[in-house]
Amino acid sequence: MMKKWIFMLAFGSSVAQADMLDALNAYEQKDFAEAQQQFQQLIPLGNELAAFNLGAMAYQGDGQEQNIVQALGYFMLAAELKHEQAKSLLLSVSKAASEQQLEQANDFFIELKQSVKILDTNLHNTRADSTPQPIKRVPPDYPKTAAMAGQFGYVKARFLVDEQGKVTAVDTVDAYPKSVFERASIKAIKRWRYEPSNQKQLLNVRLDFSLSGGVDVSAVEAVVNKHNLWNYAVSGSPNHQFALGTLLSLVDIQSGNLYRYDSELPMTATTDFSVFKNQAEVKADFSGFLGRALVRVAADGTITEQISADVEPKSKVESLVGLKLKGKITTDVYNVSTYTLFDGHRKVRVMPSLQVSPAMSGMFWWEQAAKNGSLEAQRVMAAYDKQWEAYLLNEQDAEVMAWAGSKLLIDGQREQGMQLLEQALAKNYKLAAEMKKQFM
Repeated sequence: MMKKWIFMLAFGSSVAQADMLDALNAYEQKDFAEAQQQFQQLIPLGNELAAFNLGAMAYQGDGQEQNIVQALGYFMLAAELKHEQAKSLLLSVSKAASEQQLEQANDFFIELKQSVKILDTNLHNTRADSTPQPIKRVPPDYPKTAAMAGQFGYVKARFLVDEQGKVTAVDTVDAYPKSVFERASIKAIKRWRYEPSNQKQLLNVRLDFSLSGGVDVSAVEAVVNKHNLWNYAVSGSPNHQFALGTLLSLVDIQSGNLYRYDSELPMTATTDFSVFKNQAEVKADFSGFLGRALVRVAADGTITEQISADVEPKSKVESLVGLKLKGKITTDVYNVSTYTLFDGHRKVRVMPSLQVSPAMSGMFWWEQAAKNGSLEAQRVMAAYDKQWEAYLLNEQDAEVMAWAGSKLLIDGQREQGMQLLEQALAKNYKLAAEMKKQFM
């Protein structure tokens, strides 16, 4: 009997899910037509598992006649999208194919690849855009019910600032937990003021809410374990992937460590929350250094290598090699950076730089959820990546159209920007009317 190659669910779920789970459940119930349709809808999202499973279905003749050409084409695409098993299966199936079938499969692969809208993304190396200087920032009130319940979380918001420095429209990109801190955040941001400028600005901010000096990593780990988020996320559940991404993002941003995500490191069997625990404090007295540098250090704290650096022109020190960090050294790589205090003085901050699997990144799981059909995750990704923004614009998503339209208007592309705002308004996006008013 032929070994089934289709990737199935490892765990069950009682929660209604998006496309990937619908497809896998349909396959498990032998509704092959529905499974095939759902997998095909995920191909434009660059979903390597969908491509692999379509190849397996074509080869195995699930609900169809066996089609070697389609199987090869889908396996080629899955391999291109870095599915781990696709390359070996592609080689195996290719050996049984004729020359004509291989040519046809390559043509089919080219056609499939042209339909893919989301290719490789590099979301961990993005740098923040320069922003106008705030002159008034009001901290948000901590909701009483959240404080009494000991709740912690964050809100990532984006907002429009007019030429006078007034915040005119605010919306949330993502938040944890939902419907707890958003209202307080929006209320506070609307009171912020920025330096006047010659044009409107689109800005974003992350507001963290925690009691007793920060987020309790063990409490976040307990939430992940209680809801079995890791197992469901690994199994392909978009809802659980999105929730896991949000929680990992929460502890990541409040951790005292920096992370280098290595795609060669394997995914662990469970979430390794130990990487978020704060390391021993290390200090540096590097007078004259301005900028940031990633450095390798010896056990005694002596810097032996400057791996990368972004040194400011006014810096009196260009290389940190030979200088020494003070404190207990717990890893071999540190990030050294200078920052400005409110009184204008500059200080040096030293943070451990830990090499971890991408699966410990919130952004990794947000992208997986987006690729598996979660609209909520796709909207979050659109705020970070132009490919996702373009995809949702093509899907005529009102929220993305409104903010992308505002950006076009700021950049001087009035006709295209106003058209997107009008379309968002027609789809009843609540902020579209307020945003349009700012550009009239």
